[in-house]
Amino acid sequence: MAGLTAEQIIERIANANGVEPEVMRQQIEKALQNIIDDTTQPHSIMLTDLFHGGKPTVDELVVALEYELYDSMMPVFPGWEWDGEGYQNTKFLQ
Repeated sequence: MAGLTAEQIIERIANANGVEPEVMRQQIEKALQNIIDDTTQPHSIMLTDLFHGGKPTVDELVVALEYELYDSMMPVFPGWEWDGEGYQNTKFLQ
């Protein structure tokens, strides 16, 4: 999964959620901005620390946070688990 562009990552998440990529991009932009703006939480500091010397673009953040975005935004299906690479049937994992 590593090495994808921000556009590819957003498109994959959008497709999995059944929405247009532009709608998903707007949702991700809003979520990232809320995280960065909430300076009372340690995660806002972590995001800004990833990019020294300037404010990162949404695309830079999407690529840097690829696994976290997948984990938090991929839909949940009963009996299936997202492992960061794809869905695994939990019945067969046991």
